[in-house]
Amino acid sequence: MRTILVGDCAAERLFQLNDPDAPNEAQFELDVARALSCIYRNHHCIVFSGTFSYQNENFAADLALIARDFSHWFIIEVELVSHSFEHHVLPQVISFRYGEPQSDCLRVLARELSVSLQRAQTLLEFVPRGVAVIANKYNRDWEVALRSHGIQFLTVSRFQSSNGTDAIEINGSLAVKTENLGFGKYSAMDRSLILPRDAKLPLGPIQIGSTTGAVSTWIVNRDDSYTWIRKETGIPDIPDGAFVQIVRSADGRLSFPHY
Repeated sequence: MRTILVGDCAAERLFQLNDPDAPNEAQFELDVARALSCIYRNHHCIVFSGTFSYQNENFAADLALIARDFSHWFIIEVELVSHSFEHHVLPQVISFRYGEPQSDCLRVLARELSVSLQRAQTLLEFVPRGVAVIANKYNRDWEVALRSHGIQFLTVSRFQSSNGTDAIEINGSLAVKTENLGFGKYSAMDRSLILPRDAKLPLGPIQIGSTTGAVSTWIVNRDDSYTWIRKETGIPDIPDGAFVQIVRSADGRLSFPHY
């Protein structure tokens, strides 16, 4: 029996693990949403029924966890380990990882986040997203198979004390592998990218990788209105007026994924 002691030793401060097989998927999804909303406070946790198409099949997601600064987001599949992994779980999450989002994704994101369809489309098309499965019990075979597709695996458990107080445990954490730092408009006259002033970039020289794989040095300055990024040497091969995205990977490297 797994038991957690919270604070001083007293019967009502002992929390024992509930039977993980007892709740149905809808009940378990509520526990997961509650836990994510509390722990990841800098994110919106929403019911996300948008569909993704992969190999002529459509699959709907359960939840989405979206950074409030729109730098990254996760599609969350909530599952009971009693479900078939090969025939039920894996096909769904592979579609979220590799599939094509359908138009209903835009409507759901716009409605749940109270944003325009245009901003929802930017989130869907350009903001890095991860995929995670959250299950009611740990299963090593699931974790190994999911990891091979770059899909994260966590578990959520419910505990209860003798006076009926609930506690929820999340085992594991969601890792942000790539995040969007913003979009800049290139000015050929200034030979600079112009971003919002609050862009998460340090002042001074930084190195940014291009779509060709080359790495170059850019100088970051900031005035009262904007953040300016100017290439240290040479003229960037970027069309005047083009919007350029800057992303940061987990190891801290910056890049222009496309423009």
